[in-house]
Amino acid sequence: MAEKVPSLRSTADPVDGTTERCAKRSKHEQAAEPGVPKQQIPRPGYGKMGRQVRIVANHFLVTFQPRIAITHYNCKVYVTSDENRPLRSTVKRKVLDALRDNSDFKGLPFAYDGEQNLYVAGKHEIRLKEYQVSLPPDHRRVSPTFTVELAYAAVIDMATIAAVIRGETDKRSQDALRVLDIVIREHASKKCYILQRDCFFSKSFGRGVNLQGGAETWKGYHASFRLSQNGLSLNLDTATTIMIKESKVEVFVEELCKKKTRHFTNEDYVKCKRVLKGILIHNDLQKERNPRPHKILGFSPAANSSQTFRLKKKNSPDTMDDFEEITVADYYATIKGVALNAPFQRALDVGRKDRPTYFPMEHCSIVPGQRYKRSLTTIQRQGMIRECKLNPDQRVRVINSMMQTNKFHDDDMVKSFDVRIDDKMVRLEARVLDPPQLQFAKNHRETPRNGRWNFNVDRQMNQPASTGKWIVVWFKSRRTLNVNAKKIGNDLVDVASKKGMKFGAFEVFEEKDHEHERMSPAQRVERMIERLRSAVRDAQGIPVPAARWPLILAILPEKSPDLYIPFKKICETKLGVVTQCIVPPNGQANPKYLSSVSLKINLKLGGYNSVLASEDSKTLPKISSVPTIIFGLDVSHGSAGDSESPSVAAAVATFEWPRFSRYTCSIRAQKPKVEIIRGLFEQNKDGHDAGMVQDLLMQFFLKSAAPGRRLEERKPQQILVFRDGVSESQFQQVLEKEVGAFKAACRAMEKDYNPRITFVVVQKKHHTRFFQDQNFGNVAPGTVIDRTVCHPRYYDFYLVSHAAIGTSRPTHYHVLCDEIGFTADDLQQITHGLCYTYSRCTSAVSVVAPAYYAHVAAAHCRNFLDSSDSSSESTVRAADHDERCLSALPKLHDNVLQKMFYA
Repeated sequence: MAEKVPSLRSTADPVDGTTERCAKRSKHEQAAEPGVPKQQIPRPGYGKMGRQVRIVANHFLVTFQPRIAITHYNCKVYVTSDENRPLRSTVKRKVLDALRDNSDFKGLPFAYDGEQNLYVAGKHEIRLKEYQVSLPPDHRRVSPTFTVELAYAAVIDMATIAAVIRGETDKRSQDALRVLDIVIREHASKKCYILQRDCFFSKSFGRGVNLQGGAETWKGYHASFRLSQNGLSLNLDTATTIMIKESKVEVFVEELCKKKTRHFTNEDYVKCKRVLKGILIHNDLQKERNPRPHKILGFSPAANSSQTFRLKKKNSPDTMDDFEEITVADYYATIKGVALNAPFQRALDVGRKDRPTYFPMEHCSIVPGQRYKRSLTTIQRQGMIRECKLNPDQRVRVINSMMQTNKFHDDDMVKSFDVRIDDKMVRLEARVLDPPQLQFAKNHRETPRNGRWNFNVDRQMNQPASTGKWIVVWFKSRRTLNVNAKKIGNDLVDVASKKGMKFGAFEVFEEKDHEHERMSPAQRVERMIERLRSAVRDAQGIPVPAARWPLILAILPEKSPDLYIPFKKICETKLGVVTQCIVPPNGQANPKYLSSVSLKINLKLGGYNSVLASEDSKTLPKISSVPTIIFGLDVSHGSAGDSESPSVAAAVATFEWPRFSRYTCSIRAQKPKVEIIRGLFEQNKDGHDAGMVQDLLMQFFLKSAAPGRRLEERKPQQILVFRDGVSESQFQQVLEKEVGAFKAACRAMEKDYNPRITFVVVQKKHHTRFFQDQNFGNVAPGTVIDRTVCHPRYYDFYLVSHAAIGTSRPTHYHVLCDEIGFTADDLQQITHGLCYTYSRCTSAVSVVAPAYYAHVAAAHCRNFLDSSDSSSESTVRAADHDERCLSALPKLHDNVLQKMFYA
């Protein structure tokens, strides 16, 4: 940069006093950054824009007038003879149910959360006491004696709920709400439902669907109490979960690998271990004598016919000479009197690491009612989506049926805690915002209808990209040998040129016949890249470096991660080339399909498909008149059963103010399952800030260096952040850590640099749904709700911005802080408009675009971890594991990092 920039500092500048002070702070001191709000801001007012409509919500009004105190106890349940023996929550609940007849609790109902908390309806004088409980014998097995330890914790003031509904602040209300949620859980546990947080499942709710690979769906419902302007309400909704299919283990693994166990390879057993580890099974040969389930650790190293273990001889002392080596197959034949039908199979290991115990697969069955915690395949995910899709009128009928089935208003436990639940859905007022105008090339404008617009007519992109010589690669399979790669390339050029894009000549590289049958997916990708390195040449015949390849279009045989992940990984981390993968339906690519592909390619090459007309006219409230940068933040985690794989945080940000439709990106890996983003502000070894916020602010500054632009316009004076994936219990942490990180990053760049920050949390994982009042259809795109079912004090609103297939899911926006000073109408209008700037499609999306892009970028880069050995099961020290997490994510190539490679 030629001119002196006093307001932004590059990472090469000397460390000033501000940075030195930042480097000396502890983690806790960084969280207490000056200027960070101490709590979520109250609602400044209500929106008025839009057409008024009457709608229905799946909330049921609760009459709650607490007349009794609730006594909270810390509760510990264990086997008297073995305190360290782990107990499942179902066993603990049985023990506590047996305690209800104790004289200390007669006439005093209590609710138990299945872990460590017991809530008694009424004042209880006991401070610390132990109880001995015995359960009835199970089959021929005598039940052990259990000990229940109760220690007084507190008296819960249920009146705090009424105080918050009146608009007051009282943190104790969360404890009171937790009591009511546990009462609902107690109600469900008595019916023997499967409990998963605030969702409850049972096969009695309807037939599930086989998702293949040993998984099936179960139906159920969600129930939780919500504080709202209308008072206390019960949010009731349908729910679907994925469970492990009850079957023989042998049948399970054969379905998973799609082959008979006789043909299993070592890779097949590794795949099965990843899915089966931690699952409970019964040994059918000893189920009657010992019904206790066993947890799978893995598989034996060798087959049943050759895998040996040490067996103690009968009636012999414990000396080394009194043990013999015996194979699993011989043990079952001679000791159990059962000849194995499949001695070639490996045995299940259900013991400990230092002392394995082997069970033959053919005699083991999976215990029913276990949650499937592994990552879903493409086929499983598609099946789950189909199962969850319900038309809105169907959903209303199911919800009302659930309400009648559960009979909350007649339940003694619910009534004993002074709760009365109405059985009619809440009706409320909402507003429908007008859709924003979109601008294409040649000043052509269109107003979307029902959240959609047409790009298949002869309409050109707002700013079409161009490319020189490009590449088409074709990965073959038996089912796609009829693909005409040359024709697909020519058709894409033809379709894209009608949109305004300019493509140079292309060259097709086909995978050799039968090569796909002899090599692994990773080897196939490496072989193809080596061919490209040697074959791609310029006009003089000189090999072109990969970083100068403008685009690779990859034709894949199926929607599977097997080829997609290694191909994307090598192109985006090693080569630095933009790629677009396609799977032509039935080997054919029609113009409509290629038009959608061209939208993604244009975005990746730096073009604009469409923009809001208000971006170019500078009429977006607050953010068009003052240099503003918009951030999107999200974290992608491993599947529920993956506790080792690092999480990936993504931050995207605009960089071409006053336009807000293109984003640059910054990625970091962090500890597994950690939601709070650690890399927003961080110092390197030299004490400079090397965090994600600084990266993206510098991109804004450098990209804004347009001729004639004043220096002050190159520095964002306002920061608008949309943060995806945070629960309400984490709002305080987000304020302290993440808003604090933005403040610290700005001050580290320049001592007096303090842009105004508005921080909005975006929630999709909730169960509030809205329906039209009369016919229970979906509400119109643009419907916004900030009354009745919203929080009585804090600043939040719901927005349905899209036209859904099935029942539309509103997005819940929580404003944690607002230094920019938006009115309710301003922020709702901007949020609604940004839902039309997700340029990968021609419809409004359900989530504001920056948060959506951050979600896509984080999930995309997580693929690079999943394809590596980041989930190794080796035992390492905690510090080494943390270091491995941070270094597990391959560094993205600079060429793609500045582009929307994840689009």
